Amino acid sequence: MIFLCINAIIGTGLFFLPSIGAYYAGPASLISWIVIGALAILMSFIFAELVSIYPKAGGVFEYAKQAFGEFESFMTGWISWLVANVTISMLIVGALYYIMPASHFIVKIAISIIILTAFNIISYRGMKTSTMMLIFFSILTMMIPISLIIGGAPKIDLSNLQPFFVYPLSSIFVAMFYISETFIGWESITFLSEEAKNPKKNMPIAIILSTLIIVLISILLVFVSLGVMNWQTFSRCDAPFSDLSEVLFGPVGKSIISFLIFFVIIGAAASWIISTPRLLLAMAREKLFLKDCRAIHEKYNTPHMAILFQTVVSIFVIIMGLGNYKLLLSLLLPLVITMYLIVLYSFIKIRKIKIRRPFKSPVGVLGAYLIAAFYVIILFFWFLKDPNSIHTMIICAGLVFLGIPIYILVKMQDRKFIEFFFDHLSGFYNIVLPFWYGKREKDVVIKGAKIKKGYKVLDYGCGGGSNLLDLSEDVGKKGKVVGVDISKKQLEACVRRVAKFCERENVIMVKEEDRRTEFGKNIFDAIIS
Repeated sequence: MIFLCINAIIGTGLFFLPSIGAYYAGPASLISWIVIGALAILMSFIFAELVSIYPKAGGVFEYAKQAFGEFESFMTGWISWLVANVTISMLIVGALYYIMPASHFIVKIAISIIILTAFNIISYRGMKTSTMMLIFFSILTMMIPISLIIGGAPKIDLSNLQPFFVYPLSSIFVAMFYISETFIGWESITFLSEEAKNPKKNMPIAIILSTLIIVLISILLVFVSLGVMNWQTFSRCDAPFSDLSEVLFGPVGKSIISFLIFFVIIGAAASWIISTPRLLLAMAREKLFLKDCRAIHEKYNTPHMAILFQTVVSIFVIIMGLGNYKLLLSLLLPLVITMYLIVLYSFIKIRKIKIRRPFKSPVGVLGAYLIAAFYVIILFFWFLKDPNSIHTMIICAGLVFLGIPIYILVKMQDRKFIEFFFDHLSGFYNIVLPFWYGKREKDVVIKGAKIKKGYKVLDYGCGGGSNLLDLSEDVGKKGKVVGVDISKKQLEACVRRVAKFCERENVIMVKEEDRRTEFGKNIFDAIIS
């Protein structure tokens, strides 16, 4: 499990962000790495406590559900799912950057889709196969930075770190914003909690130890990199450790290291690919996602439909986002920070609940507030300094709020939600309804039903009564129109509409309860719904 955590957390950050940090803060970016590393360790304690209490496949989705409720948990799961899709795309883009930066766009798309499909097939076949693959990638992940640290330590020239502060202090916070991507991924590990052995004990240990290892290696590697190469040269590197390995080991060493880094980053993508369908599984179990995603394969015991759905979506994201690593990074980080703020506030609320905690974090409620404040600060400095931040934030906000109509669509299968929704939005709904169900559409429906005088007509789901007056007139005094709706507010709107125009004694209103209203056979001559 430690190997799995290392692979999920390390991502592309360690192999790209040292140069991006140097670009924004120069040698002082080392401070950014130390501070963000300390923050990551504190966050690992938060996740360790939460996963020990709720070792379920939903991870952050489950924590928000326990702390806040259904809608908040859906939005947390939705944001987490967005993070996973952008991360998978970014990881594959970053991996290809190391071995084929100049290749044609179509070639990159084709190779990315092949890689993605291969890992989803492995995920489909189960955790045992997946774990063996991720252990291999995790060993490579450790070998590369350790070899660079050992090879570069004797060649450190401290003059490369002088002057240390070349930009304003605020630049250190901007560097922290980008560097923070190195230390994300705890949420993807929590999705696998149900499939781990003794998760209440093993998951917290794995999360904390893997974070400590990554923080230590990251700080040492950045120090060696800035000590060996001039920071200005280093900051211009698109694939920084390819250039560093050439300085340390020559052209052959550069080729070997670049190839290995490609495999490491692809391994991180594999970790996300394997874990993310478990989030869809958890959301589907709670009836907050497509019900087909609840299906478990009889032979492999994996959520195969969720894996299939995730594959299709990831391919789409790769096609849409391939080629611009920094753009994907800028899009990812506001989403991640939003998700982690929700996790922190979930932790604060859950701390107030009397519940058994197999692992208790040394970071208390005050610490969680301070971590949240720090995340907001680095997001604020990025917003001020990055000229594209407003555009990026608009895109992020749009993606997040897209979850609201999706939530409504999914919940439209829940009768209690339908009643709640229309009871609270009845007035607004009846105002906008004519835009897509106007006179023309109404005439088509009613004429299609071939209503005659004396007919008994059921208007099932009558809403605010848009059809009732016309139906009442068509059936005449000897006919009957029965309007049925689950929403009390909508039926009240029907009563007002009927009373406003005329007294319609041939109109009857029926409030549908939790169970579907049943009528006898052959009672109605026509049914409109």
